Amino acid sequence: MKKLLIATTALVAGASAAAADVTISGYGRFGLQYVEDRGGVGSGLENTIISSRLRLNIDATTETDVGVTFGARLRMQYDDGDAGTIGNAARFSVGYEGLTVQVGNVDTAWDSVGLTYNSEMGYEDSSFGDDNDSPFFAYNSKTQPNGYQGVAATYSISDINLYFSYIDPNQIVDTLPAGVSEEVGLAADWSNGQISVAAAINNNVGGIKDYDSYFLGGAYNFGDGNVGLNFYNYDNPALSDSYNQVTLYGNYTFGATTLRAYISDLDADGSDTAYGIGADYSLGEGARISGSIQRGFGSDVTFVDNAGVRFNDARAKTVADIGVRFDF
Repeated sequence: MKKLLIATTALVAGASAAAADVTISGYGRFGLQYVEDRGGVGSGLENTIISSRLRLNIDATTETDVGVTFGARLRMQYDDGDAGTIGNAARFSVGYEGLTVQVGNVDTAWDSVGLTYNSEMGYEDSSFGDDNDSPFFAYNSKTQPNGYQGVAATYSISDINLYFSYIDPNQIVDTLPAGVSEEVGLAADWSNGQISVAAAINNNVGGIKDYDSYFLGGAYNFGDGNVGLNFYNYDNPALSDSYNQVTLYGNYTFGATTLRAYISDLDADGSDTAYGIGADYSLGEGARISGSIQRGFGSDVTFVDNAGVRFNDARAKTVADIGVRFDF
């Protein structure tokens, strides 16, 4: 990804030097988004709207004379419907060799592990084949609850990446409310360029005590495309149930065009099989035209939010999109 360099190399007096950089990166996207019966039948909402997003990541790093890198990130983001551009909480990091430790608004292990988002498609990069039940914690693009605090670590060696994250929903209080606990995630992935595997475990998902999720994934790259299989297990105490999701996906590239497809089965009560087809056309320099048509898990399936409440949403419907995305 190309980055705009707005401040470079700061010299430190003496024989050594520390490199200080501030960079801006991100992406923009806009296009048409269709959601079947948006807001529910009789809601009066339009099914088809113009959907857009602009994301700016502001990263600042400095490297000491012994090779330790300190860094911080802030994000500014606008989504259609927002009153204005919104900032988020800071993420701090320190890295040396292959180890990076983050504090604050951290990238969690469950959200960072490889392969889990490989079924995404369209200019909005969406998929019913992702984790479609557990309300896991992740890097917050906008505001976050007061007291939310995270610690995460990533260690890379050779072709292996190891991830750890710990999220306290509210570090300010002495005792968390009943049914609420800290989320702890562990994950690992490996790839030799042709074969990739990944695994993750997430305890007390989204701060819900005793809600655990598990992930296994594998993929094969055959040159012009790849095919993969992802498996998720959800153990939700609120539903007194444990159920699985299996997603088979693949893509194939010829020239500037990439075709994508997936099928996903969720064996929760009332669920059905979700599927999607999509295509990208590369315009070069990080820009593409993308579109998709996807069908969710059926009108009777329900999902669970961070409070353990079951609800129906767009994941049970037919959705489609076509638009442009450009990275910078």
